[in-house]
Amino acid sequence: MNLNSKLLQLITDSKATYLSRKQIFQLAGASTRWEKDAVGDTLDFMVKEGLLTFDKRNARYRLSKADDFIVGRVDGNARGFAFLIPDDGEGEDRFIAPHRLHGALHRDKVLARPIPDTKDEVEVVKIIERGMPQLVGTYTVGNGARFVIADDKKFSRDVFIPPRKNLNAKEGDKVVVSITVYPEDGRLNPEGEVIKVLGASGVSTDMESVAVSYGLTHSYPEQVEKHISKIVEPKAGEQYPDREDFRNLTVFTIDGEDAKDLDDAISVRTLSDGKIELGVHIADVSHYVRPADPVDKEAFQRGTSVYFPDRVYAMLPKVLSNGVCSLHEGVDRLTLSCIMVFQGSEIVDFRLTKSVINSKHRMTYRKVQDILDGDRESVRQYADIVDDLKTMQRLAQLLIDRRNSKGNIDFDSKEVKFVIDNDDVVDIKPYERLFAHRLIEQFMISANETVAEFVFNCGYPMVYRIHEKPDQEKLALLLELLGGLGINIHETQDVHVLSLQKALEQARLTPYGNLVSDVMLRTMQKARYSVLNLGHFGLNSTCYCHFTSPIRRYPDLVVHRIVKTILDSKMTDKAVLAYEEMTNDCAKQSSLKEKQSMEAERKADDMLKCRYCTRLVGQQFEGRISGVTENGLFVQVPNTVEGFIERAELPEHDLIFDAQRFKLYNDNVTYHLGNAVKIEVLSVNMTATKIYFGLVQQ
Repeated sequence: MNLNSKLLQLITDSKATYLSRKQIFQLAGASTRWEKDAVGDTLDFMVKEGLLTFDKRNARYRLSKADDFIVGRVDGNARGFAFLIPDDGEGEDRFIAPHRLHGALHRDKVLARPIPDTKDEVEVVKIIERGMPQLVGTYTVGNGARFVIADDKKFSRDVFIPPRKNLNAKEGDKVVVSITVYPEDGRLNPEGEVIKVLGASGVSTDMESVAVSYGLTHSYPEQVEKHISKIVEPKAGEQYPDREDFRNLTVFTIDGEDAKDLDDAISVRTLSDGKIELGVHIADVSHYVRPADPVDKEAFQRGTSVYFPDRVYAMLPKVLSNGVCSLHEGVDRLTLSCIMVFQGSEIVDFRLTKSVINSKHRMTYRKVQDILDGDRESVRQYADIVDDLKTMQRLAQLLIDRRNSKGNIDFDSKEVKFVIDNDDVVDIKPYERLFAHRLIEQFMISANETVAEFVFNCGYPMVYRIHEKPDQEKLALLLELLGGLGINIHETQDVHVLSLQKALEQARLTPYGNLVSDVMLRTMQKARYSVLNLGHFGLNSTCYCHFTSPIRRYPDLVVHRIVKTILDSKMTDKAVLAYEEMTNDCAKQSSLKEKQSMEAERKADDMLKCRYCTRLVGQQFEGRISGVTENGLFVQVPNTVEGFIERAELPEHDLIFDAQRFKLYNDNVTYHLGNAVKIEVLSVNMTATKIYFGLVQQ
């Protein structure tokens, strides 16, 4: 028995709640200086490993308990401190001071202990898993030493490159570095070796650098490739006795022009009693990806597909995501269908069924919108589905009206299209949101609600998509902003979603509509996955899940498995226990991966916006103040590019910052959230992904 185990056994057997170091020496029979030093070093190690807890207030040790610690990921900061994001998705993020990181770096998985007498501070006691074995940065040489400065400023330490480990990189090169040595005490820089020189700066380099920073890759483990090589595509006309055959039904997909992973198809027909039957047919990924097989394990780790402006890092290999699972036009595909019968806007009947379809058309949002707008050529080309689309249009409008009457916050989309030519960004265009987009959104929401309510009423384990009520402190700031615009909400404690929806509609009639939308969005809690049905505030839905995108989201795949198990009458006690574990793991992992993927996508967009703005230095644009801080103003121009005006660049130097009212002001001037301003693009910092503006006129 080693000394760790011996001390643990002695402390356990003592039955004491707290023990001093002297008492532990006595238990261990340590009398000599050498023996006491050995026991003392072991106690320090056991505290570091989380086996013991040391209470500094009474200088006593005790056995650690599960609730003494929090497991989570480190979210770093360029200034050296960090936050701990709990793995279970519960509770607030916790602050970690620099001296309490103990060698932990950005994205590391750690065991941390709350600091007594603080509200939200923790200390890292153990690094469980390193989060960034590779990173992208700029190769720098100075004073005879070689370092890589990480592009991701949350990774706050430069990586030292030993001699002959630089792969002949030159000063200023963008490189990929593999970390080989992590400093245990956190006082030194990590060491690494350059494994790839990315070369000249450009869109491709930008996107690859973001991908490496977030651990994204197009390649899959060898066992995954072997597994998918055995997958067989459905044969034309093959019979499926256990599935409903919808191949003769007019089913079609509606997606973006560039989409290749087509998850969902729709169909509609008017019944003899005037009711409308809507079919939402979703790719049956669960038929090909079974629990714990190599593809499933990899999909679980990825959690979601990540979409960059010029590429996709798919959750599933292309053989599945763009091939056998994707609902392509004119080929047989296995699906899981949600068939809903509507009377007006109400669902009066539904059924869930395993199915097989053959999509008649691969439609785009633009094509559908042209048909709905009466474009003659489009109507002629797709004459076989014009009536179906008109019926869908009427149904979608009924659903929109019903949701709006109940309350439903519909935020403006900030998606943009980057026009890329010759490895450079030549234009940025906000996406046009069409009725065709809203049509698909409403149908998918209806299917998601129907499936969630079905499983909830069955009483089986489930992965719900939840969106909790707004934080009260942030809500108070929003209400104050709205009040300043003459938009008053009378509720203050339990604000209803309908009140926020009406406030947003009023704000859109003013020049401040987009800004109110932004602040309201920041006020909201983050939607996440949970095994508890806590409802969806933004959609005003009492029961909601993600069912409609199993090609690109792991929770949808788990939901499909649950539904099919119920339909097949195989939800045994053993299956329930398995799904309890599966849903719990899925909710935690998928919430974490969703957050990381959103950060990666935002970073990719920011990189390309910076690259675009390098060609605009010296040019002037109209914009609106989108953020007010003590250090200056954020301004957004119409194509969604946002830049910062440093306080020193403002003509006034005696400004007062009012955080409650989102303004910088003095007796002569007020810079307020939403103010129209004219700016000049001053400079761009590609490494920090920051754009700097100057004020031309108030």
